[in-house]
Amino acid sequence: MWPDQRPYAPVLTVAVPYGDLYDGIFDGTTVTVALDPDAAPHLIIGGLPRSLLPTLGGLLLLTAGLLVAAIIQLRRSRDLTRLRSDFVSRVSHELRTPLTQIRMFAETLILGRVRSDAERDRSLRIIDQEARRLSHLVENILQFSRGERGAIELSPRPHALGSLVRTLVRDFEPVVGQSPIRFLIEDTTNTVDDPTVAVDEDAMRQILLNLLDNAVKYGPPEQEIRIRIEHRDEHWIRLSIEDQGPGIPQRERQRVWRSFHRLERDRRSAVSGTGIGLAVVHELVARQSGRVSIEPGERGGACFVIELPAQPRIPETPT
Repeated sequence: MWPDQRPYAPVLTVAVPYGDLYDGIFDGTTVTVALDPDAAPHLIIGGLPRSLLPTLGGLLLLTAGLLVAAIIQLRRSRDLTRLRSDFVSRVSHELRTPLTQIRMFAETLILGRVRSDAERDRSLRIIDQEARRLSHLVENILQFSRGERGAIELSPRPHALGSLVRTLVRDFEPVVGQSPIRFLIEDTTNTVDDPTVAVDEDAMRQILLNLLDNAVKYGPPEQEIRIRIEHRDEHWIRLSIEDQGPGIPQRERQRVWRSFHRLERDRRSAVSGTGIGLAVVHELVARQSGRVSIEPGERGGACFVIELPAQPRIPETPT
């Protein structure tokens, strides 16, 4: 009771039983709370609002906002689950194809069903080709997993990009097998005074193999894939890979770098893919302070461009 004021009339009484709390010591004991309406304004800073409508409206808006956020999060979770499910399905299909080829031709050799040395050599080449394809696919998945976990570790060293690219293209050619696809390498940086690039060799192998595989997969059976190494300016060296496929629409040129993204036309076609190859390329290039982009090709296809920082060439120590 405040001084010079009457006691508050207990207009609201609440009895709270303790029940079995504290091992029943207070069993049967109740607490009675009384509140006089005249005291309520003194218990809330600023007093009670004249109307509860603003408060109720605010609570309603907050509830609606939380509900919308929950629906959006639920849809994103559902879409992510669907994408991962599709990814597992595509990867399983991609793994099964080379494994089937390897097993079939290995059994042919084991059972002695080859009729000539040429047929034996062909079987061995196919086994080697599919094993390389399988190795590339597995490394792609591992690299993607490292990127998702933020566990990519690179060891960049100075390289003459033209020499490195020629070596990597030779490593890729057995994957193509007997296909009539031709690789044309144009290098305008192969002089003594030209700069080098600081890159991780394994990362560059994965980058180039992904882009070459992409060009082979989406281009015609008989095509010429152009690989150019040139100076963009004194600070950047440009590597471009141009195919003769259908190209990539302007509106899709930023989306294709996302994980699991595939063009609508490719989903309806027989062209297989995991949807992570270009995402791996984007991640590895960015980790090496580079940039990636897509331009229209001179022959109607797609031209994938990688730009890497140029470094002064380190002079060789005389022996």
